[in-house]
Amino acid sequence: CSSDLLGFAVAREAMLSIGCIQAQRCHTGHCPAGVATQSAWLMRGLDPTDKAARLANYIVTLRKELLWLSRTCGVAHPGLVTGDHLELLDGHFGAKTVDTVFGYERGWGLPAPDDRTRLLGLLRGGDPAGERGYLGHEGDAARRSA
Repeated sequence: CSSDLLGFAVAREAMLSIGCIQAQRCHTGHCPAGVATQSAWLMRGLDPTDKAARLANYIVTLRKELLWLSRTCGVAHPGLVTGDHLELLDGHFGAKTVDTVFGYERGWGLPAPDDRTRLLGLLRGGDPAGERGYLGHEGDAARRSA
């Protein structure tokens, strides 16, 4: 199973939070935990209310910890962390930035400048449902008010 949740892959952890035991049988339809199956008999053991609460707790905690880590790097949002903020240790008391190790160019992976400005505005409490809409598309507010 794979997904792209919150902007990066968290499928394994999300699956674990709802009871996956990593039997690696997702593709067979015979997941022993009943998480990734089409079998009515195996699905009987799943309680959607409990699983939804567990997944929600995982996502809320993940978000909180990502915000803590990004602020530790000196930026307001995880989407603004670059490879320059992260260093890999080489085992000999040396460190190199992720950008250096993998040959990333400066600015790769960052939102466009306009999107960064909007993101920082939202983080400061400015116009969250705003005149520019959720993703910053002009005209969204006009469509909502019509």
